[in-house]
Amino acid sequence: MAEVNMEQLLNCALCPNMCRCECPVLQVTGREAVAPAGKARISALVNEGKLAWDEVMLEAASNCLACRGCTIHCPFPELNLCDELLYSRMPAGEKGVSLSRVEPYLNNLRKYSSPYGQKTGSVIASGRAGEKAGGEEVLFFNGCTSLANHPASIEAAKSVLEKAGISYRMIEEDCCGYPALTWGDESLARQLAEENRRKFTESGATLLVTNCPECWLTFTDRYPDLGQELPLKIMDGPSFFLDLIKEGRLSPAENSSAGTDEPGLKTISYHDPCIWARTAEKVSEPREILRTIPGLEIEEAQPSGALTRCCGGGSMFQLAFPETAAAISSRRLQEFPAETVLVTACPFCREGLLAEDRSVWELVELLDRFFK
Repeated sequence: MAEVNMEQLLNCALCPNMCRCECPVLQVTGREAVAPAGKARISALVNEGKLAWDEVMLEAASNCLACRGCTIHCPFPELNLCDELLYSRMPAGEKGVSLSRVEPYLNNLRKYSSPYGQKTGSVIASGRAGEKAGGEEVLFFNGCTSLANHPASIEAAKSVLEKAGISYRMIEEDCCGYPALTWGDESLARQLAEENRRKFTESGATLLVTNCPECWLTFTDRYPDLGQELPLKIMDGPSFFLDLIKEGRLSPAENSSAGTDEPGLKTISYHDPCIWARTAEKVSEPREILRTIPGLEIEEAQPSGALTRCCGGGSMFQLAFPETAAAISSRRLQEFPAETVLVTACPFCREGLLAEDRSVWELVELLDRFFK
């Protein structure tokens, strides 16, 4: 992995810290130790040898959703505090310090290659005869959260790809490895990355598409740091599906407009996943898709787009800190117009927003419902 940039870490630790206004963890806990600067100070002092990692310190530094909300008001454009905190925490595991609360999930990863435990089904789908997307064979990667908690989205993805006549395949998936990284087991992350690289290479695909922003960021950014750069092009799901619409491979079904008369489907609000919005800068693509559905009205959350607020699902936070994640989700849900159906393009966000009896769809499910 990359090394800690102490200059950037200290920039954050000693800054006036307007980022505190956007940190969802601080907003719901009120704990200064988990404010961006609080976590930066702890990490800087440990890196300088003035403090030593213990579980209390590690828990505070781990209270980060990697949502990058702290970047909105940050005066240091090169600072990625989320990554600096991650790099700072990695040596803790090497010294035998870990969070007891995540050990069951790490054990699941070691045993089953999924933090959720034994895989109950497979997402394997043979490549259907069809045209190649842009002349490339597509490997569609769903991610362990969809596999464990929402297989309907996987079936929707298969259906959309087949409607578009795309030559695609799905494999028996292992976790991308990011949970192992965020929980401090770099060796396990590297093992999962090596296995995924082998499977991706053997698939013969030339284009890897994923609906999971955490997986996308891991494949594009983390794997090179782990020495496992992938030998195929990587693309986010919203951009891929928008291209299919623009190329005429997908078009609204004849009854699309009538379908919006179903309860909750007339007016929707799109929730921007943090990684798609602030790292990949994929804000317009999902809205372009939604605007192609006849009769569908969009009411925006406040804030939205690049200013989106986290739903509590980033960095496996729902597993590690479920109470805090639930409070963050509740706060985010208050920012949506009442009674709209919520749509997002992230399996973690779907999990985070499934509260207070709100209806939540993944973008790919809407595509399957309204396109032919």
